[in-house]
Amino acid sequence: MKIFFIQNNVEGLLSALFYSFVAKVVPDEVTDVEIYQQKIDDEITYIKTDAAQAERVQTALTRYGGYDIIRRLKNCMLSCDENATSTAFRYAYKTLFFKKDISGNLADPTVAQFVFTEQKVLTERHHIIGFLRFRESAGGVIYARFSPDNDITELVAPHFLKRLSGLPFVIHDIKRNKIAISDGFALKFDHTDLPAAFTPSDDEEAFANLWRRYYKEINIEERKNLKQQDRFMPRRYRKFMPETYERF
Repeated sequence: MKIFFIQNNVEGLLSALFYSFVAKVVPDEVTDVEIYQQKIDDEITYIKTDAAQAERVQTALTRYGGYDIIRRLKNCMLSCDENATSTAFRYAYKTLFFKKDISGNLADPTVAQFVFTEQKVLTERHHIIGFLRFRESAGGVIYARFSPDNDITELVAPHFLKRLSGLPFVIHDIKRNKIAISDGFALKFDHTDLPAAFTPSDDEEAFANLWRRYYKEINIEERKNLKQQDRFMPRRYRKFMPETYERF
């Protein structure tokens, strides 16, 4: 199998596309060297990220695939699916090969897989925006931790930058040790090896109790529907939600 090892970002993907067309080599897989389990018969090519080459490919992709194709490729690559990078590469390759927007051709397996992978990422983003719970720290910074299936911190944080305008906050993906930090006006993303330690403010427990009380009061015990609740509020997101602490 022909394998391209790339830097795991969209610039690395675009550089791999440039190499593929110039060298006339179509890989079976495109992946990050850190996550791939190499096989004996693999033919490995290490693709160096080149900003100039990436820019040329981006210009061509935007011309043929539309102004939002780069954003969509980024979304796809945030998926937890181990084939997500290959899926993004194949979609972009076909766009360049046919020199047209192929997004509407859902009968094509390449397009269908790309749309499906991206949609799973966007669906989880939509869920997390509603389910993320911030807590006030003793230092006055509001902090939220979560453990999403997909690497969506960079998709979620801009929403809260607007929603919490002027308030400093930290969003912590404890699954990937990734954080989004805001001073209330700008965002910065980084990785951390520090544990998810949190010292609540004096009022924080009162706020958490209000959530629990609200959750209890709106619930009609006689009409409890756990299946519907699990569908609209998946259990894997609840462990960081104060109103549902008592269930776990």
